[in-house]
Amino acid sequence: MSESPHKKIKRTVELPEHLVEYIISTSFPIQYVLQNRVVSKTFREAAIRSRDLDFGRIYSKRRSQSVVVSIIENIFNQHKGSEINRFVLILNHLGVEDKVLSWVKTCLSKNIQELTLDFSKSKKVMNLSIDLSVIETLTVLKLRWCNFEIPNNTPKGLRLLRTLALMKSKVTPEMVNAIFSNCIHLEALELTRCKTHGVLSINAHDHKKFKELVLYSMPNRLQIILDAPTLECYKYEGFVRNVDFSKVDAQLKEVKLYYIQNYNWRYYDSSDMVLANVGAYTGVHVLSTTNIFLEAFKERYVEGEMRSPAFKFLNLKEFCICFKDPNMCTLYHIAEFLKQCPKVEKVLIDIKKFTFEPGMLWVIHQKSDMESRNYEFNSIKEVTLDGYKNHWHELDILEFFCGHAKSLNKLKLIMPRNVKKRAHRLDYARLDSVRSRFPGVKVEV
Repeated sequence: MSESPHKKIKRTVELPEHLVEYIISTSFPIQYVLQNRVVSKTFREAAIRSRDLDFGRIYSKRRSQSVVVSIIENIFNQHKGSEINRFVLILNHLGVEDKVLSWVKTCLSKNIQELTLDFSKSKKVMNLSIDLSVIETLTVLKLRWCNFEIPNNTPKGLRLLRTLALMKSKVTPEMVNAIFSNCIHLEALELTRCKTHGVLSINAHDHKKFKELVLYSMPNRLQIILDAPTLECYKYEGFVRNVDFSKVDAQLKEVKLYYIQNYNWRYYDSSDMVLANVGAYTGVHVLSTTNIFLEAFKERYVEGEMRSPAFKFLNLKEFCICFKDPNMCTLYHIAEFLKQCPKVEKVLIDIKKFTFEPGMLWVIHQKSDMESRNYEFNSIKEVTLDGYKNHWHELDILEFFCGHAKSLNKLKLIMPRNVKKRAHRLDYARLDSVRSRFPGVKVEV
C-alpha cells in the first residue's frame, strides 16, 4: 500500500546552527538579512557576520539620512565576521565623512573584494583620504563623486582588479597608462564625467580579458585611440569624436553611441565623423544610438547624384534608436537603415522626448519613394515604440512594420506616464484597422 502524497516527510538531518549561519552570512545580501532579522535569532546573528554589505537599496523604505547612517553604523560596530566580500554605499556623505572613512577602513581590514561608493546625492566630490591603489584584494572598484588617485602613477596593488568605474574624478593620461600596465586582469573600464583633456589612449595591447570600455560625458576629450585587441563592448555618450579602432582585433559585439548635439560649433556637421567610425561597428550584434547617427546615412549629393552611404550591418540582431530634438528624421530614414540589417530581430524606437514633425520633404518625396520600393524585413520579430503619443506619423510606423516585417509577432506601444499632457486622443479606429488587417501581429498599448 503506497503512502499518501500529502504525508509530511520528517527531517532526518538538520544542518548545524553554525553552518546555517555561515550560509546566510555569505549567500544573502545585508538588505535581505535586515528585512528578516525579526524572523529568527539566526538572521539577527547573520547581520553582524554578513559578508555582503550592500546598502544600495536602503532608502527604498523612505528612511531618513540619520536612520540610514545609524543602521549602517550599528552593523559595522557589531560586525564579527573575519571577512567582508562586498560593500555598496549610496549616501550623502556631508557631515558623516568620518563615519564613511571608518566603514571603508573596516572593509579594507577584512579583505574587501568589491567596493562601491556613490556620493552623487551630495553633489560634492568626497576626498577619501585612503590610497585605494595599494589594496591587493580588490576585484571591483566603483567610485562615484569620490576622488581616486594613484600616487606617482605607480600603484602597489589592484593586480586582481577586474572592473574599474570612476565618476567625477580627475583622470590623466599617466593614470590611464598606470592602470593598464598594473591591472593585468582588467575586464571593464568606465569613466563618467571625469576631468580629462585632449587625447584618450587606451593601451591594452597585452591584455587578454579587457572586453568593455564605457566613456560618458567628457566634452573635453577630443580623440580616442584604442589599442585593445580583445574589446567587445564600447559605450559612449557625448559629442561625436574621432575614434581609432585600427588596433581592435576582436569584432565588437555591442555598441552604444549616445551622440548629443554640439551647439557651441555653429556650423558643426558631425555626419562625416560618424561615417569615419562606422566601419568598426558593422559587425555588432547590438546597436543603440541616437538620431545623429541615423542622420549620417541620409542621401546627399555626390558628384552630381543623390547617394546614400553604403554600409551593411550583417550581424545586427537588436537595434535601438533614441530620437531627440532637433532632427528631421522620419520613417523613411528608419526603413532605409534597416534595409542594411538583414538579421535584425528586435527594434526599439525611443521617442519619449520627441515628436515626429514630417515636413514637405516627407509629403512630396519620401512617402511616394517608400511606396515605390519593395521593403521586406524577414527577420524582425518584435518592434517597440517607447513614448507613443498616437501621432499620425507614429501610426504610419506601426502600419509599415505590420505590413513589411513578415516575421513580426509583437508590436508594443508604450505611452508616456502623463498621458493627458503628452498624448493625442487614441485613434481606436485606425488601431482596430491595423489589428484586423494583420491578425498575426499582437499590438499592445
